[in-house]
This record gives sequence, structure tokens and C-alpha cells, in this order.
Amino acid sequence: MAYLEIINACVHYPVRNTWGTTGEFVRAVDDVSLSLEKGSILGLVGESGCGKSTLSRAIMQLQPLTSGSIILNGVNLSSLPPREIRRRRTDFQMVFQDPYASLNPRMSIFSTLAEALEQREKLKKAAREDAVAELMQRVGLSPEHMYKYPHEFSGGQRQRIAIARAIAPKPALLLADEPVSALDVSIQSQILNLLTDLTQELGISMLFISHDLSVVHYIADNIAVMQRGKIVEYGTADAVFNHPQHQYTQTLLAAIP
Repeated sequence: MAYLEIINACVHYPVRNTWGTTGEFVRAVDDVSLSLEKGSILGLVGESGCGKSTLSRAIMQLQPLTSGSIILNGVNLSSLPPREIRRRRTDFQMVFQDPYASLNPRMSIFSTLAEALEQREKLKKAAREDAVAELMQRVGLSPEHMYKYPHEFSGGQRQRIAIARAIAPKPALLLADEPVSALDVSIQSQILNLLTDLTQELGISMLFISHDLSVVHYIADNIAVMQRGKIVEYGTADAVFNHPQHQYTQTLLAAIP
């Protein structure tokens, strides 16, 4: 059974003007159905504004669905009360696009990672330091820098810290929303390789979101192509990249430098 199932998901926003709602809706996500097997990587690709990030926020229960279901490990998240969602949030974590904005500038790296670790279990101080050191090593950072602050790190290092924070509670599902688009090209492949290694080592399922089809092809097992809130093509990474069927997918491929 798929670890994550998205069934007929819709997110519609009412169109407003000076006098209120017009009765029309923007269909940001329109009847989307997808599944993600345990331990695999699903790439979701499409241009800005197609609904990718809205769908990821709906999966994270940060955006309510208009209709449809988000089922995680057999549990319909859409039907759970907020308190139960908070209790289960350790099972699904997110890496955001901008590492400059996603970390609290007033918290040291130790505090950031220790807080994430304690979502799963309470640790004594010595155990916290050991766990934070292990996390930093796992994402390719030196533990001796754990008491530094985000502004003392480069963009790529900050994204490594954000990834460490996401895996700290030992989630089974990781959502990566454009995690390399704000980074230099020279750093992007390092972060992609890190994400691939972590999903394999920890057995994590990952939904990887990007506007760049070549990046998604590099990391994903399967690819879903999204246009105007709908999935217009789905298949294995090689099939979608090498033999695209939909005209929009062909357009995305033609746009690759």
C-alpha cells in the first residue's frame, strides 16, 4: 500500500473584488490524485503558479482542502482535528525553498536542531549535544559549529541545517519544496545527492517539488507533471523525461538550457 495517497484533492480560492466575493473560484489544485510508495521519491514538476506549493501545503495540513483526501499511512489527515494533526506532525516534515527565511535567526543551530529532536523524545543535555552532533555530521556539517547562528553559514550550509531539522523527528515522509532553486548551481547537486542518500539510508519517502524537469529527473523515481492545478502526465522518471506524451511536458523539456 502507498504510504501517501492523494485522492481527488481540490483547493479552490474564491475570487474577490471591492464588494466581496464574485462567486467565481481559482482552482489552484483541481482533482489531483497521486500516490507515493514507502522509500521512493516522487517528483512534482511544473511552472510557478501551477499549484505545486499549494498541494504541498495541503499535504502538510497548512492549507485546508476544498474537497478530497490526504491519506498518510492509512490515516485520512483531512478528517483529523488540529490537536491530532500536531501529534502526528513528526511523521511528515518539510524542507522549504529559502534557507535564509526558514531558519530562526535568533536561535543557534544547536537550539534549532535540539527543538526538532525533542518533538520525538525528551533528551538530557549531554544526549542532546550528541544527537545534534550526529545530525550535523549526517548532513555534512562539522559539529563544532553547532553553537553558531544561521547568518554565519552559507546558503548551502543553511539548507543542510534545514534538512537536518526536517529529519530530526525521524519522519517517514519528507516534502521538499524547491529546495535547491535558491542555491548556486555548484551547490545544487550536493544537496540533491544528500537528499537521495538520506531517503535511502533512513527509508524515507519524499515528494520533491521543482520547476526544473532536469533536476526532478536526476533525483526522482517517478514524475508527475502539473499544469493549472491538474496532473497532465505521470510516469517513471526516464519515461517522462525521454518520451514525454503531453505537449506541456515537451515545452518544459524544451526550456531546459
